[in-house]
Amino acid sequence: MKKSRIAAAVSAAVVSAAALAVTAGAYNAYIGFQTTPYSFRNDWTEANYGKATKYFDKFIVWGNNDESYFPQYEDEFDYDIAGYVLPATYTDVTIDADGTYTVKAEDLDWTADGANDFNLIFVSTDIPNDGTVTCTNAKVIVDGTVAKEYDNPVCDTTNANFNVSLANIWNDEIGSYGAAFPTKSLAIEFTITGLGGAAATEEAAPAEETTAAPAAGDVAAATDSAKGSPNTGIEDVAVVAGLAVLAGAGIALTRKRK
Repeated sequence: MKKSRIAAAVSAAVVSAAALAVTAGAYNAYIGFQTTPYSFRNDWTEANYGKATKYFDKFIVWGNNDESYFPQYEDEFDYDIAGYVLPATYTDVTIDADGTYTVKAEDLDWTADGANDFNLIFVSTDIPNDGTVTCTNAKVIVDGTVAKEYDNPVCDTTNANFNVSLANIWNDEIGSYGAAFPTKSLAIEFTITGLGGAAATEEAAPAEETTAAPAAGDVAAATDSAKGSPNTGIEDVAVVAGLAVLAGAGIALTRKRK
């Protein structure tokens, strides 16, 4: 009986250790963008608008601060940031294995600032930027149709976290976007290698919601202009060809943020 109890205890400990290992290996990835008039969703690590703030799950509109221009959003103007805090739905993902994942932005007013192009399009993650994870390909999907493909997307290798940048007008190696602009949705599909584990066979599960920044591994680009623009948390830094993105999650389920 004693041996049997010891064996059971050891078995339970092994199972618990395995569960902890899986949890410890799970990472999060978030869609980020900035329109030409500086309306945005920032990198998750950015202090003023990132995940730790009330603005992270909103669409921040800086393109036109005249309330009479958007009467339907009269109650959405925030004088603390001199812009509109508009509703949006973001599908972010949890990743713990190699695979292909999709992050998405929808249910927001893409016409609110009169934009027709982006300064920035990126994925920010909390995957440690230690050189083991890469992104082999990526796609920008607009209103359900592939608008632009990247065989060798660029990854920011200078920050603590792994980020993938698909448009950055302040970085010549990445360059501008210049393709279809959303009327309904903006999505980024990307393939991650380097984490190991079984390839994902379902859409990656969105990261857990939190009350609120540019992401693991600042993808940030300096966006300040004479009129003032938000700090996106995406630094304008040298990048290495061969875009790197987040790590693929095991089998995860997609869930939209509320």
